[in-house]
Amino acid sequence: MSLRSFADEGTHFRIVPSGTPPSVDGLAITEPKFLECTECGARIRIDGPEGHTTTIDNLPHERDCDQRDVVSRDYVERFVR
Repeated sequence: MSLRSFADEGTHFRIVPSGTPPSVDGLAITEPKFLECTECGARIRIDGPEGHTTTIDNLPHERDCDQRDVVSRDYVERFVR
């Protein structure tokens, strides 16, 4: 499997807003809450500024997802080279 960047043409992800009031999750209704793969729907919660660790690399894609090979430059530099 070859690795692609999330910035490559043909890869699609989206930021999903909270959709609930702050009393539910501490976020404004329009504040970013999840990073989502538009191919398989895999989601991961976006951490706040103090503990920001959310990346494309953390998405739990379905086994047959066409975007399972999409990683960040940091991932390639740390684990591939």
